[in-house]
Amino acid sequence: MAKFAIEVLSLSTTSEDSEALAFEATGTIDGAEFLARTILWGPKGNKEPIFKVVEGEEVAQKLVASKFSRGQRIAIARACKMVRTGGANLTETDDLSSLTLIELRAKAKELSVAGTHRKGITKAEVVDLVRSAA
Repeated sequence: MAKFAIEVLSLSTTSEDSEALAFEATGTIDGAEFLARTILWGPKGNKEPIFKVVEGEEVAQKLVASKFSRGQRIAIARACKMVRTGGANLTETDDLSSLTLIELRAKAKELSVAGTHRKGITKAEVVDLVRSAA
C-alpha cells in the first residue's frame, strides 16, 4: 500500500553507453527533495539498472545515516523505475479528483494498490493512494 506522496520531476540519462546505461532522477517525497541514480545490479551478463537514493557524496548510503526511511527509499526507487520504464508519467495528466470513487478503485486495482475498500475510507484518501502509486 502506498503511503508516501512521491513526485518524480525529472529523469535523464547520464551515460550513453548501451552496456552501462545510467539514469538520474529528481523529485520530492512528502515535501522532501531527493536525487536518485542507477547502479547496475543482477547476475553477470544480465545486469539491470536499479535506482538508489543519493545523499551527500554517496549512492546507497547506510540506512542509519540516511534522512529517508527504508520505506521511503523503496518508494523512491519504485516510482523512478515506473517513470523510466514508461509505467507512469512525470506529471499527472488526468485529474484524479474528477473521477468517481468506483473509477478510482478500478484505477487502484490496476496499480495493485490495496486498502481502497476499507470501512470509512474517504475519496480524498483513495485519491492520495492512487496518486502515490502512479
